[in-house]
Amino acid sequence: MPLYDLSPMVTPETPHWPGDQDFTQVQRWRIADGSSVNVATMTTSAHIGSHIDAPAHVIDGGPTIDSIPLDACIGACLLVDVTDLIDRTLSPHAPAPASAIRARIATLPAASAATRQDDAASVGGIERILLRHRSAPGSAWLTDSPGIDPEFVTWFAEQGGRLLGIDLDSFDPLTSQALPAHHAAISGGVVMLEGLALAAVPEGIGDLAALPIAWAGADAAPVRAVLRTT
Repeated sequence: MPLYDLSPMVTPETPHWPGDQDFTQVQRWRIADGSSVNVATMTTSAHIGSHIDAPAHVIDGGPTIDSIPLDACIGACLLVDVTDLIDRTLSPHAPAPASAIRARIATLPAASAATRQDDAASVGGIERILLRHRSAPGSAWLTDSPGIDPEFVTWFAEQGGRLLGIDLDSFDPLTSQALPAHHAAISGGVVMLEGLALAAVPEGIGDLAALPIAWAGADAAPVRAVLRTT
């Protein structure tokens, strides 16, 4: 069974939110200098590369990353390609509409067994969805990033959804102040997984593992995300 690494390599050149801390690595001890070990110190934003946002990221005093339910981050997952559903004529781009994503989900053969015949928009028992917005690998910061339609986030939560992952830098556009998609996820109890590398992964069902680092009191944490497909 193929195993896909969904976490982009983190380097000093990795894009980050404008004004946020970039990734740096400093060697504190070196074997070449006479030490018995090599030891490096990393300085970085918690939102670098693939990461999970905790509610505390957008709600002062909200739950932090150490409260994220780990069982939501492991299990059956559906990857859906929405690259052709984005309106790129606008700036920022308009997100894939909730109704169009739901219709796309209903057409996926791999999801048909989990989809109720009486409701083409249902995701059945699927608790984790990854949305692919990029048709090719990309490392540049997307200034016109569309984010996710908050209506889809709310609907997914209502179906029992527990984790929603994207290959975008944020659930909301760079210019957003209200952050409606973030708040929809928090209200619905949906874990927010951002910054994935999904271009090479086929649509359909797989098994996801995307566990955040246990950083006490943090508003986010990096994730090493992998997906095994059948």
